[in-house]
Amino acid sequence: MAPTNESQPNVAELTEVKVLSTPAASIRSIKPKRLSVLDNIAFCAVLCVIAGVATASQSAINSKMGQYSGKGLSSTLVFSTGAIASAIFWLIQVRGRPPANLTLMLSKAPWWSWFGGVLGATFVTIIILTIPKLGAGTTSGLIVCAKLIFSCIIDHFRLFGIPQRKYTLLRGVATCTLVASVAVIAKF
Repeated sequence: MAPTNESQPNVAELTEVKVLSTPAASIRSIKPKRLSVLDNIAFCAVLCVIAGVATASQSAINSKMGQYSGKGLSSTLVFSTGAIASAIFWLIQVRGRPPANLTLMLSKAPWWSWFGGVLGATFVTIIILTIPKLGAGTTSGLIVCAKLIFSCIIDHFRLFGIPQRKYTLLRGVATCTLVASVAVIAKF
């Protein structure tokens, strides 16, 4: 179980029952817990669409930067600006007060969780190298296809601590359809 921030409510519980320390101990106050906007599935779906648009745009933008700065420097610039944006988001999230037990929390992270940045750099570098040759549509289609198939494998085998979601026949048909769609995009 991940460490929790005591100042944030547990969204898994919808109500909090508090016994008041008064002579009438039977008096209880029930107040609803705050629900996170991320509990709304439709809102999360909209965020995913925005992420898709951002990734497609990022790919084309990174490729263009590579033409002007060189491929290696382009990746460095992308991650430098991304690191600054991520740091700003993190400071907003923790309200400028990093958790006191941050070092302890980080020491408990699995060894493989430290490679997300390396995988991100690999992704950006591949985008910079392939978009000028394959185009944004084919490159993105191949990446989305590989990403979706491997994501289903991650779900099925519970890799990286993800809850299991079996790779069913319908999921297999959907991924085959996706592969066919990418083939059409690449061909035409």
